[in-house]
Amino acid sequence: MTIDTRRLLDLSYWKALNPHLTISQSPSFRPPLEIERTRLDHISDTLHHDGYLHQSPLLQDKDIAALRLGIENLVHAGWPAAFIYVYDQVWDFFYQLNGFLSHFLGDRYGLLPHFWAWYIDKDDKGTTSGWPPHVDYSGECAFFDDYLISLSLWIPLTDATPENGCMNILPLSRQKEYETPIKEPTDILLQDVRCLPAKAGSVLGWRQDLWHWSGRSSKYATEPRISLSLEFQNRAFDPLCPPLYDLTSPPAPEQRIRLICGQFAKYDHMERVAVELEQAGKEIGITQT
Repeated sequence: MTIDTRRLLDLSYWKALNPHLTISQSPSFRPPLEIERTRLDHISDTLHHDGYLHQSPLLQDKDIAALRLGIENLVHAGWPAAFIYVYDQVWDFFYQLNGFLSHFLGDRYGLLPHFWAWYIDKDDKGTTSGWPPHVDYSGECAFFDDYLISLSLWIPLTDATPENGCMNILPLSRQKEYETPIKEPTDILLQDVRCLPAKAGSVLGWRQDLWHWSGRSSKYATEPRISLSLEFQNRAFDPLCPPLYDLTSPPAPEQRIRLICGQFAKYDHMERVAVELEQAGKEIGITQT
């Protein structure tokens, strides 16, 4: 893969790839979704007990379709799906969950500089998958289990099924029963794992110290598994990984591109990405965090 670093920062190129999406210096977002208090209370209970949430679709079909098309266009042009974060709509997509996030992380929650997007196509040989078993952060992610320090959100843009590699998770209630902390995936009892199929637009999330992973795709998948992830933190605690961003004022487009390139080296232990992309990120001045 030959990377022209001038093209990376050429906003007109990215606009031409996805003319139905926008790239703005200061995007204006729609008002966030209103989520019923009873629903938030139920989610609070599941987060406290099992450390994760698994909500039925909350987001609009047209928004899901626009971002799915955007990722498909990027992948077909030879770019990793993570470049969807160049566009305003993906930031607005997560801002729709502002009330949801502020309920669990406080009104001034921050956006961690960690994000990714996946395009897992069906695979006759079963060799493609999302990421292997891992935790997003190995330190403290909750204060006395009642106050979340950080939270990862994962949203499928297509139906996530066992056939195309849906999410699997070790519930906190099970994880707490282990006599010694889990150091390796082989320490996990398979009977304790919970499979989480999810419709497009569902909202999944977990404490960042929870073990999770996705399965392999298969030839029986009816569509690719396309999904997005962002990580957030309660600002009452010291930043887990500075700088923290404000979701209402996302990075400027050029900085988004630099941040995207920075993810490739950060996650190269999880997913192989062309080394040319890592090098291109260095050439355009990305600062690793």
